[in-house]
Amino acid sequence: MQYPRPAPTPDASTLMRVITLQQQLDDVTTEQEFLTWAAGPLQDVLPHGSVACGVLRTERDGVALRRVLQRGWPPGYFDALTEDNGRFRSPVIGRWAHERAPQSVTAADTAGLGDALWHEVFHDMDLRNMAAHGVLDHASRSASYFCFSRMDDAPGDRSHTLLRLLTPHMALALQRALFADELSRDNLPPWFFRLTERERIVLHWMCQGKTNWEIARICERSEHTIKNQVESVRQKMRVSNRAQACAMAADVPLLPPQTATAPDPQQLTQRG
Repeated sequence: MQYPRPAPTPDASTLMRVITLQQQLDDVTTEQEFLTWAAGPLQDVLPHGSVACGVLRTERDGVALRRVLQRGWPPGYFDALTEDNGRFRSPVIGRWAHERAPQSVTAADTAGLGDALWHEVFHDMDLRNMAAHGVLDHASRSASYFCFSRMDDAPGDRSHTLLRLLTPHMALALQRALFADELSRDNLPPWFFRLTERERIVLHWMCQGKTNWEIARICERSEHTIKNQVESVRQKMRVSNRAQACAMAADVPLLPPQTATAPDPQQLTQRG
């Protein structure tokens, strides 16, 4: 059996700067604060000219972008690579989704990635050197994804190590910022405001396919309590069953991500 080569350990100075960056991300609560952090402190360890990040959803036939946040990214890039069916074509995202590891691309690499249109857009928009990484949610359907381009130096082991250390913290900060932005908008459905916080938590786990018993274990409540809350959710949403409730809630930000952490599936032991 072959094991992956261990990532190089940053020097003490770089490691301290990474820890500081991680701590700074704890205070990021808005999209603008995230972009300001990326344009400022992050440049000390990961210099870049452009950043694009957001939430993507993996499907059987490709990837769909749900939200995108960017600074300095070339205008027209996403329109040029979004197909009529809504799928976004990017061999870098595709390779990341397969390997679940940091990715790097230089201008010399693009022709070998097998996508002529993406290769053309990459060069026309002068993206030069690119590094990317992401974090899957626990259901492995959605991901927070970060892509840095127009880097002066070709990315390699050092940038991959930095992305491994920073991406989980960036993902939490980004999701927190996007969630706060969603709540500030007037596009939430009326039923959202009829649900209590506990009922939104229950609905979140219903949408993740959890049974009443599993939700009870996750929320540390009795199964009877969860059953009553599921029924309350159904009535307030004015639907006939769980499937309809989950369909209505598919694109609604129900919870801040840090409050929606599932235990290890092995901890959900069978009853009895």
